[in-house]
Amino acid sequence: MPERPPLTHLLDALRDGDRGAQSQLFALVYDELKRIARGHLRRGRQGLTVNPSTLVHEAFLKFHSAGSGNLQSSAHFYNVMAQAMRQVLLDLARHHAAERHGGALVRTELGDEIPDELSLDTLLEVDDALTKLAVCDADLAQLVEWHFFGGLQFTEIAALRGQNERTVRRHWDMARAFLLKVMHGDDAGA
Repeated sequence: MPERPPLTHLLDALRDGDRGAQSQLFALVYDELKRIARGHLRRGRQGLTVNPSTLVHEAFLKFHSAGSGNLQSSAHFYNVMAQAMRQVLLDLARHHAAERHGGALVRTELGDEIPDELSLDTLLEVDDALTKLAVCDADLAQLVEWHFFGGLQFTEIAALRGQNERTVRRHWDMARAFLLKVMHGDDAGA
């Protein structure tokens, strides 16, 4: 897998108020963000009518409106973009599931593993469980966002965190176990 593009100088320029840095940043990371978005949509978010370009543009708008000048590193940037993509997908899922759209949520169970294809109501359950995980362990929640919502591979996450891949996989297993426990309704002890 190719290295992620060097973003540090653009993030510094953005933080220093360079007005052209944001458009340069978008141009630099657009293809990578579109690859990540395609991965999300390939997983078959049932009922979502969004294409990869739209997902990237909506996420970048969230990024821009949230104030993008405080980013410290490429890891921080990809974390913010993973959160933005997550929010766009969740907003679409909530909108689709709204009663006025005939959504009537039905609780579904998640098997032993987080599957590649999730229904909209399961996506909302994952988000709720992830919010609970963030209260207990923000680093594990970030790992889930990067891998599940950001599309980063374990090797990429390991490099960004300065850890080995085995540690990242072990943390993923812990995070997944927590999410499954919460989603199966046993969150009293979580």
